[in-house]
Amino acid sequence: MAILKNINLINFRNFNNLNLSFDKKLNIFFGKNGCGKTNILEAISLIAKGRGIRNSSIFNLIKKNKDNFLIKNNLEIKYNNFNVEVSSEKKNDKFKKIIKINDDLSKDSLDFLYESLSYITFLPEMERLFQTSPSQRRNFLDRLIFSSRNNYNRLINRYKKILIERIKILQGNIIDYDWLDNVEKEICNLGMEIYKERLAQVGFLNSNFITLKSDHKFQFNVELKIKDDFYYNQFSFDEYLLNLKKSRIFDKKYGGTKIGPHKSDLIAIINDDFEASLLSTGQQKTLILMILLSQCNLLVNEKSINPILLFDEIGSHLDSNNRQLLLDMINKFKIQFFLTGTDKNLFSFVSTNAEFYNITNI
Repeated sequence: MAILKNINLINFRNFNNLNLSFDKKLNIFFGKNGCGKTNILEAISLIAKGRGIRNSSIFNLIKKNKDNFLIKNNLEIKYNNFNVEVSSEKKNDKFKKIIKINDDLSKDSLDFLYESLSYITFLPEMERLFQTSPSQRRNFLDRLIFSSRNNYNRLINRYKKILIERIKILQGNIIDYDWLDNVEKEICNLGMEIYKERLAQVGFLNSNFITLKSDHKFQFNVELKIKDDFYYNQFSFDEYLLNLKKSRIFDKKYGGTKIGPHKSDLIAIINDDFEASLLSTGQQKTLILMILLSQCNLLVNEKSINPILLFDEIGSHLDSNNRQLLLDMINKFKIQFFLTGTDKNLFSFVSTNAEFYNITNI
């Protein structure tokens, strides 16, 4: 279990030098729009692998007219304290993120940090997740998988890279068919693994919906499904490979790959009756909170992972159902929460002790 004890932001986003100490349970940032609440969550998310909750370029994280940023923090992992520094470094006209654990840059130290940290995030745009594009829902599902499998991003990134390589081969003047065959075999191997991970994740969430139903008065029943016109449960590697070969002419013409997990969608069926796209904004937020509650239960009780929750602008559209779901998460799990909202009064329903931070006045 990892607990973030404090953070120091230097030349990061809108902050010159910000120091905050955190409660081990519940931390709430409030203040006017644009004061930097989300920036703090982003800084926390950068401690782990990747480019944070906004997926921003490293250059854009640096305060204007400054050369680099530095994030210092103290993490408690399994009752031991670790000093972690995240900074930007410019090399060959490119910026990259550097992480040190107790001044150690070794791969073993980084692997230890990545294995110890898991985040579950809520962002305001998720309130309309089931009304946006399939790519947004795929990313949402992949982030949930990543919270329990920290090397999952390598699988996704490799898959995307090899798809691009295939198109370059197809659209080249001379096609090396041996190379193309090997590339398509790798696409099938990677694609089958992504399908397997996503199907398993959806199954875990649906199972936890049922488990949690006895303790929570959910507003509606939900069943998540993977929608894919190409894939089905008993689909084989050989079928996948054959279909890739058959689609070469089409893919060469249109510059893409028309089959595979990059074409899948995540759908939610409500009360065995209709899709989640028909829900109101408040109800969609309820659905997302149900999914995140299910994910918390999965990580804590089935995978022995205690995530850190980063919920940005969670204070809006908090009707009685959503307030109860948020309270259920706070009260049920011994994990650390970081919440943001525009007004302290939005969190007056919180029954446990919380540390409040007025970011407007910092």
